[in-house]
Amino acid sequence: MKRTWLIPALAVFFFGCSETSDPDGTGGAGGGGGTGGIAPITYPLLDCDPLVPDFCGYPFPSNVYTIEDSSTPTGRRVSFGSGLMLGNDPAPWNKSDGFSAGSPVMTYLPGIALGQFGGPENIDESLSDTSPSILLNAESGELVPHFAEIDIRAPTAEQRSTMIRPVVRLQDNTRYIVAFRGLRNEADEPIEPSEGFVALRDGTSSADDSIEARRALYDDIFTRLADEGWDRSEIQIAWDFNTASDANNTAWLVHMRDTAFALVESGIEYTIDTVETEFPGDEPRQVALRENIAFRIFGTFRAPLFMTSAGAGSVLVFGDDGLPAINEATPWADVPFEVMIPKSATAQSPAAIIEYGHGLLGEKEQIHSPGDGHFSTFMNEYNYAFCATDLIGMSDSDFETIGLTLAGGNISNLQTMFDRLHQGFLNYVLLMRMMKTQFANDPTYGPYIKGDEAYYYGISQGGIMGSVFMALSPDVERGALGVMGQPYSMLLFRSVDFNQFLDVIKMTYTDFREQQFVVSLFQMLWDRVEPNGYTHHIRENPLPATNTKEVLTRVAIGDHQVTTYAGHIMARTLNAPHLTTGLREIWGLTPVTSTTSGSFYTEYDFGVPGEPLCNVPMSLCEDPHEYPRRREAARKQLDEFLRNGTGTNHCAPGDADVHQATGAGVCSYPSLSGCTMGETPEDTQALCTPGSQ
Repeated sequence: MKRTWLIPALAVFFFGCSETSDPDGTGGAGGGGGTGGIAPITYPLLDCDPLVPDFCGYPFPSNVYTIEDSSTPTGRRVSFGSGLMLGNDPAPWNKSDGFSAGSPVMTYLPGIALGQFGGPENIDESLSDTSPSILLNAESGELVPHFAEIDIRAPTAEQRSTMIRPVVRLQDNTRYIVAFRGLRNEADEPIEPSEGFVALRDGTSSADDSIEARRALYDDIFTRLADEGWDRSEIQIAWDFNTASDANNTAWLVHMRDTAFALVESGIEYTIDTVETEFPGDEPRQVALRENIAFRIFGTFRAPLFMTSAGAGSVLVFGDDGLPAINEATPWADVPFEVMIPKSATAQSPAAIIEYGHGLLGEKEQIHSPGDGHFSTFMNEYNYAFCATDLIGMSDSDFETIGLTLAGGNISNLQTMFDRLHQGFLNYVLLMRMMKTQFANDPTYGPYIKGDEAYYYGISQGGIMGSVFMALSPDVERGALGVMGQPYSMLLFRSVDFNQFLDVIKMTYTDFREQQFVVSLFQMLWDRVEPNGYTHHIRENPLPATNTKEVLTRVAIGDHQVTTYAGHIMARTLNAPHLTTGLREIWGLTPVTSTTSGSFYTEYDFGVPGEPLCNVPMSLCEDPHEYPRRREAARKQLDEFLRNGTGTNHCAPGDADVHQATGAGVCSYPSLSGCTMGETPEDTQALCTPGSQ
């Protein structure tokens, strides 16, 4: 859902000290990371790091922005200063015990020239002996597959961030070491390291106390890099950081769920406000409703409220234990919901339940809003009853608050989005519990609902965020995530949907390095309410009092809104095989032709010429984002997976789609490309022009 009025509307709106740590020499990393006999490691506490004197906050993330804290699982806690925070309040971030396991790893290398990294299609380079970048798990000694890139959006080399993007989710509570070597500037000369880094690398003296405090730390870093064949003399910058603990990301939401379940143990109260049975009109959506839907029901259910209020702009209430607490003054909120029961449920047998996750900053009404009525026909053809509620925090009701907050320039105030998402996911979980229990026993509509058969289906934002629901809810076994991906810091700069928000961010943060940095800061807070903090709990290592699940994941090649590169990361995090559709191989995913059980990842092609290899969105031809869900082959695949857990490629000539696939098992529909100028992959890569964004 795009809001092109945002920029005009906002135009109107506008008229260090040092701390030594880890005295026992464990490296300050959870689970060890010992120094192998090297002197104990210490970290100075810095606001700005002289290793990158040109930009405060780089390199990032880094342990020099943390302090010791024995009360946390990692033994450390984030402690950002005002310089690093660009003048914003660091309080929301300083609750974290480490850094995001999905954030880009960033620095600034003065004058860096483009074209020196292999990019997202050459991941093996990052594991080679000649790679110019390295991301090393300091505890296991394993290399992390990744791709490095330079911010192509920056108009000049003076504002280019150099970034490592892991293509697998990093481990929680783990120390990582980063380094770059052999990189050249636009004059084709080796990039000179900063004075501070040279002092650490070459053992020369420094008048900077923060450099002297890191001698033992860098002896450890260089020793570990040497073990990987990295010559100390050729390294241009290196540093380390510790990822946050799993509890840091999941404890709040799990606590809210368990507290709420205890409060509603005797049943979730709900009311039915209106019921529609007639759908007049001649629009395709209205016709589809009339032909396929027996009841469209609107109501509210009562949910424990953990927010300062139920409205946009609110934040979480916390107890003395540091966990979210019930609002004592207003302990309950009435949460609107919608249910659609198909005619098949009244004519044949009760319908299985699907809780639907809406799209970007959308609303529950999306279950009946698609213009062609394909949801209505799917419900009736396959006998599913859809239910939905708004994912507050990233719903239609939050749009204005998010836009005005970004326009105000105080990024700390965006805490409301992350906090409200906690309540939003709690509402999602409670809705499913209510549908399976109280609503399935409703004297009027309960006979049309199968309370013992329930699934999740989300698309776009609903596909992305559905991973949180799947990891958190104990009331489903399978779900489908359409055009999905993770993490958000990977998605945003490659999404056309982010452009309008990025234009607002640019009003305050004009340096392109600041823009990259701000999004990386957001990732730390997003981890508590986005797939990067939860996907790895869906199939394995379930959260407390939660069952394991299986998920169908699928994408559209060339998607303008959700890059498939982020979809690949989610699939690897799930350890899902690639159900092949005759299109391409995916790095790190095992190809299979079908599955009899378990999760899988699959792709559809609509003739769009790929996607840019750089950090900009695809914007050529038609956006295929909406297309996979409408293919008859995809609808049949979805139904079979939800009901049976099987994965089958149904793409073939003669399926029920007017735009038939081009060959047996090949999920390609080129007639839908919308390409009118003969666009080619070369045209796509031409989008990677420096400063084009």
